[in-house]
Amino acid sequence: MTGARRSWRTGRAFSALAGLMLLALGIGATASSTTTAAWTDPAHFTTAASAGYWGSTTNPSDVVMVPGNEYTEITGTQWNVAAAPGNLDFCVTITITGTQPDPQQWELRADMSLPPFNGMTGTSGMYYGGSTQVAFSNPADDPSTLVIRGVGSGDPWNANWNNSLLTDQQTLQVTICVSYAPVPAAGDHSWYQTQQAPSGTWTDTLACVRLDATGLVTDLEANPFYFGWTANLDLTAAKAHITAAGKTLNYVSWSPSPSSGYQFTISPTTTSPPQDSYIIDSGRMTALRGTNTTGIIACVHGY
Repeated sequence: MTGARRSWRTGRAFSALAGLMLLALGIGATASSTTTAAWTDPAHFTTAASAGYWGSTTNPSDVVMVPGNEYTEITGTQWNVAAAPGNLDFCVTITITGTQPDPQQWELRADMSLPPFNGMTGTSGMYYGGSTQVAFSNPADDPSTLVIRGVGSGDPWNANWNNSLLTDQQTLQVTICVSYAPVPAAGDHSWYQTQQAPSGTWTDTLACVRLDATGLVTDLEANPFYFGWTANLDLTAAKAHITAAGKTLNYVSWSPSPSSGYQFTISPTTTSPPQDSYIIDSGRMTALRGTNTTGIIACVHGY
C-alpha cells in the first residue's frame, strides 16, 4: 500500500487481525460440491471454489510487512511481483522513518506464512536490493517471522551501510527480494471463479472437458500477490457419453500434465478407470494473479 503510514501499534493490530482470520477460516479448508447434471449443450457452469486463508475484507498488502518495534514507522510500501506465470519471485520496497528525536534501532517484521512468502521458513533465497544493506533473521521460537534490521551503529549515519539507528528526521528505503517463493495456497473464494464446459468434438471414445480458473482481483495495490485456487472437475457427463455409445471406459488424460504438482494436483490420483470427479488444486504454473486466466483440459478415453 503506497503512502500508508503504519506504526508499531498499528502493525501489531494488523498482525492480530490476520491471526484471528487464520483461526476462523482454517488454513487449507475447502468447500466443494459436485455437479452431476448431464450436458445437453455446451453451456458453461461455475464450479465450486474454496475459502482460503485471507478474508475478503482484509487487504493482503496491509498485513504482511509491519513495524517491529515502537521506534519504527512505515510511510510507504511498494510491492514488485513478477508478472510471468510460474514466476513467484518478488521484491518489496519499504520506506520507514523513526519515531523519536534521538537515534533508536528500527525494525521491520514480515509474516512469512502469508503471501507472497507463501510459508517460507528461514532466509534462503532472500536478499536485499539496491544499496541499502540490511540483516535478516528468524526468531528461534517463530521461524515463520522474518525480522529485518539495519547494519552498523556508529557515526556518521549512512543510509547504505551504517543505518541501524534512525530518528524522526531521517527516512530510509529498504528493499528486500525473494527468489523462487513457495507455491501459494488457495486464495479467498471472492478472488477467483472457475468454469467448465465440453471441449472439442465428443466421439464414441473421447470426451473432453475444459476447466478455466479466472482471477477477479482488480485492485493490484490491495492484493498484488499470486494466489492459488481449487475446483471440483465433474466428468460424469463425459463418462456417460462414452458408455451410452456402448464403449468401455479406459482412462483420463490431462493437458497440461499435472507434472507431479508443478502444474496442478488432482485428487484422487487414480486416472484409470476414470473417476466421476477430481479436486484440482493449482500449482506453480497455474497460480493466479489479478485477472489472469489459466485452463486445464481433461479427456475421458474409451475403447
